[in-house]
Amino acid sequence: MNTKRLLSLVLLGMIIVLPLLTTSCFKKGEEDPFFSIYTRKARVTGEWTITDMKSVIKSTYEETDQTLTTTTVTGLDWNQTVEILGAEDSIVEIEGVVIDGRNKITFYSDGRFVQIWEYDYSVIEELNEGETTFTTIYKVQEEMNGTWNFLNNIDDFKNKERLAIVIMENKSKTSVYTLTVSEADETIPVPTFLTSYGTSEKYANGEMSTIWTLRMLKNKQIIMEQNVERFTFVTDNGIGESLTEVGYVEKTLKRD
Repeated sequence: MNTKRLLSLVLLGMIIVLPLLTTSCFKKGEEDPFFSIYTRKARVTGEWTITDMKSVIKSTYEETDQTLTTTTVTGLDWNQTVEILGAEDSIVEIEGVVIDGRNKITFYSDGRFVQIWEYDYSVIEELNEGETTFTTIYKVQEEMNGTWNFLNNIDDFKNKERLAIVIMENKSKTSVYTLTVSEADETIPVPTFLTSYGTSEKYANGEMSTIWTLRMLKNKQIIMEQNVERFTFVTDNGIGESLTEVGYVEKTLKRD
């Protein structure tokens, strides 16, 4: 093989290999693979299913009343525990279910994102030693959209180790149904619609930003974490109320 042809093959090999050896392909998060043939943007882009979640939030109302809310999702099982801190017998446990196919988040290559999240949960009350059961059913629909981007190496974080998710619109609707079951019933009872309420909020670009650390970023799986520290002050007819929330959220995303 002559020298000219050998040089051409070496250059061709460099053209093929060098794009794969960018820093974007190497490990960033704690549980990242050491190396991936996909760039970090390619690994994030696409439609994902939210398969697992854990949220632990301590809320303080008016600097006095405090609650600790723990929400966990495993597959389609949704569970929540609410504890009023400083009070006895103040723990409420709620079980629910995530709606299959409505637990999605999509990161588009042009920087947009859309999240759809729907779940149902029930609160049960029994009377007359279980002869009559009153069940209140809550059907929750949440949707948000906005933009996403990687953050640079700020503080102790590596370049593209974190995501900035900017929420532009956040909508929520809760429909409430009641179901009464008595031992004397001769027919199968059906839920009765009671009421519905919802919110719809739009934000200026950058007004509502959330920062997520990518603990694991693979082509088929993402584990992302967020530290929560929020303060809200709402005024209604001249009366103000404050709410402080601190805690963390962890999500696992998977795709086919």
